[in-house]
Amino acid sequence: MIGFCSGRTYLTYMFAIPIRPATEADAEAISALIRRTLRVSNAADYSVAEINLVYAYFSEAGVRARIARQDVFVAEIDGQIIATVGYEKGELWALFVTPESQRLGLGTTLVEHVERHARKRGDRQLGLAASLTGVEFYERLGYRRLAHRTHPSGATYTMAKTLR
Repeated sequence: MIGFCSGRTYLTYMFAIPIRPATEADAEAISALIRRTLRVSNAADYSVAEINLVYAYFSEAGVRARIARQDVFVAEIDGQIIATVGYEKGELWALFVTPESQRLGLGTTLVEHVERHARKRGDRQLGLAASLTGVEFYERLGYRRLAHRTHPSGATYTMAKTLR
């Protein structure tokens, strides 16, 4: 993989993936990506009621608010947003990759992008709340489980990684 900051291109599985900061104009596409991914990829780990609560949070208006307060990044292929991730105050937020683009290295690429972004801001550790669907993925990237939490929207694991 090459590149290390927003607006750069990453090479993953023999094709270039541009990663750039999200804009307010991206909110509709990001919302649709997240909502679809929740329904498809998280369905095995969460009830319909739990998914519906998270689904409501990622409305277009909710995503616009997130873009205003966080550093949100998107990955695109042929102008289509296929993955997104956010960063705010030492925390990685809302990593989602379209179901058909999963297991190609995009999630890893976006996490590495946020890790570099966090280091530039002086963070020595990056935290996150992992879904049951994503916890093993984050463990493979060096994150460790700190706590198990239960919410009305489902269980998560608080995780962290020391940045080097």
